[in-house]
Amino acid sequence: MQKLYKNIFITLTLIGVLTTSCEITDVTDVDPVYQVSEDKVITNVDQAQTVLYGVYGVLIDGLDYIVYMPAVTSMMGTTMKPGVWGGGAENAFFTNNVTSDNYYLEYMYTKMYFLINNANHVITKTEALQTEDVRKQEIIGEAKFLRAQSNFYLLRLFGEFFDMDSAYGIVLKTQPISNADPQARANVNDVYDLIIDDLDFAIENAPDFSNTFYGSKLAAKALKSKVALYQKDYITAATLAKEVIDANERQLEESFGDIFTKKIDNPNEVLFQTPFDNLNDRNNKAFMLRAYFGLSDDYVALMETDARYEDAIAFTASGSIRNNKFNGSTYNGVPLTADTQYFMRLAETYLIYAEAILRSNNDIEAAKGAVNTIRERSGNPLLTTNDPQELLNAIRIEKILELGTEAGEEWFDLVRFHKEGDININDYKELPSETRLILPLPNQTVELSEGIIKQNPGY
Repeated sequence: MQKLYKNIFITLTLIGVLTTSCEITDVTDVDPVYQVSEDKVITNVDQAQTVLYGVYGVLIDGLDYIVYMPAVTSMMGTTMKPGVWGGGAENAFFTNNVTSDNYYLEYMYTKMYFLINNANHVITKTEALQTEDVRKQEIIGEAKFLRAQSNFYLLRLFGEFFDMDSAYGIVLKTQPISNADPQARANVNDVYDLIIDDLDFAIENAPDFSNTFYGSKLAAKALKSKVALYQKDYITAATLAKEVIDANERQLEESFGDIFTKKIDNPNEVLFQTPFDNLNDRNNKAFMLRAYFGLSDDYVALMETDARYEDAIAFTASGSIRNNKFNGSTYNGVPLTADTQYFMRLAETYLIYAEAILRSNNDIEAAKGAVNTIRERSGNPLLTTNDPQELLNAIRIEKILELGTEAGEEWFDLVRFHKEGDININDYKELPSETRLILPLPNQTVELSEGIIKQNPGY
């Protein structure tokens, strides 16, 4: 375990040599390789592996992936609100009225393209290696998995992910940035094509699952099932989710609470997550999720009706509410406010399967069975409805009860269900405008492009 952390953290220094992040948010302003000549960055598989560790390190370098992205999307939805130290920047997400100068946009946007740029270094330079080492393809597979995940996150936040024909996708980068020339946004369909191509490669070539901190064939398949759900390719989503479940490489924890007490200590159901420790990565997530980002009244009220309540919500001696999923941890006996980020766990895959199998062929029993597997684990009454629309809404609510505050998934579900005509999103979160289903691009991204990168409609 210590060796694993060392691999990830020591290569953050290398990442700083390879490419450095700038203060402005145009993706073309992520610095290219200057300090190390291109032909010496990766010349063998061992070097490729080292640089790949650095790409993983970007996930835990700062709070962008582990706090800001899950928290602001949870505030856009119904599970979180600004904490006691939260101000205007946080409240803008809670009221779904974010302006393009909000600094959280800059943080998230830049960090994701920073990771993509470093993944592109790994992919392109490892592809050029002349070697029979099987690790070559595995390294490329992991890097493509990481690139796909970040492109998917960018698309959900900043692109019209719900409209395959929309011109408002994201800027796609498949090569290391070598100049400052701005590049126009790709359409949504092309973005999905790259994400799926990357995940297909990872499913075929990434390593078998061995550790929750690294990408794998299994994690790539689970992510592809989720992407397919967003594409409305429900047959593919259901098929892949079922394959992940039936592989038996991951199992649900015996109890819901075990997920958040085990955290990174030999979890059974996590597919992909970030590490932390008491030396290199004391990321302060638990503090951030009470000081700047708190639990919403709606979420607390909903959880009061559910058996997961005490595992999800805690109270201090003075009566202050805490997010018990991320309420501090212990590492090697040392109490910490550091915590993990769950990018994907098996319970979500069950719920993806439930929605996809219901939407694809109206298989009520299969959908109900998948949801009830999760409800039985958490000690809740089983669903009995045979009405497709009632069951569909029950699946959406189950995702809040099971996954609420972890990654903002409930917000994207609201958007998807709204666009499918299943609900009116304003019944749950009143929006100033339909354009607020996605966020604006950061100001400087648009301004520095001199008109090449178009801002989202309504901003």
